[in-house]
Amino acid sequence: MTRLNTKNIVLRRHLLKTMMGGSLLAVTGSVLTACSNSGPTYYTLSPIQGRLYNVTSSIIEVRTPSLAGFLDKDRIVSEISNNKLTLSSSDAWADNITNMIGRVMMLDLAQRLPNSRVFLQNQATQTTPQFYVEMDISRFNQDASGKAVVTADVVIRTDSDKPAQFNRLLTLEKVPADSSTQALVVALSQILGEIAETTAASLANLPSMPIVN
Repeated sequence: MTRLNTKNIVLRRHLLKTMMGGSLLAVTGSVLTACSNSGPTYYTLSPIQGRLYNVTSSIIEVRTPSLAGFLDKDRIVSEISNNKLTLSSSDAWADNITNMIGRVMMLDLAQRLPNSRVFLQNQATQTTPQFYVEMDISRFNQDASGKAVVTADVVIRTDSDKPAQFNRLLTLEKVPADSSTQALVVALSQILGEIAETTAASLANLPSMPIVN
């Protein structure tokens, strides 16, 4: 009886160790799988439809925007308040943010100025622009109250080395539809559309770009 009991105890211990080892491997595998599948959600800015300006044909180059270094991040800046910058832990831009802002500005202007040719800086073209649109952006984020805020110094030149024909510092705010990152990105896109509206109206009023009757 003693031998059988001892043998049973040994077998039970061996079986328990095997089961525990298998369980540990299963749990570890699940954690690794969860970690390997985790990653950021990517967002893009979008062009916003606006008013059409019926003007004579012009050639417009949208230059790559200048963006404050603390905003030029892969992760979305979810908030800036009390001298503290907060980056989203799970949401990121799908492309370089300055490239996206320039592309959306180009698309916004092209929609508003259908008779004009609008293209991005460094885009392959043999055409000399009549106008250059520049933006220096110092705010492109959500503030402590939850509003989307964009501050941009917009400049229009007829020559890259000549004084500006138009120069205005714009600060625009918009309350997102809800507290989600998607709503914030939509609000930022809408603000860019408003900046494009002001820029298109200014281009239409320049002497070298008269309105067609």
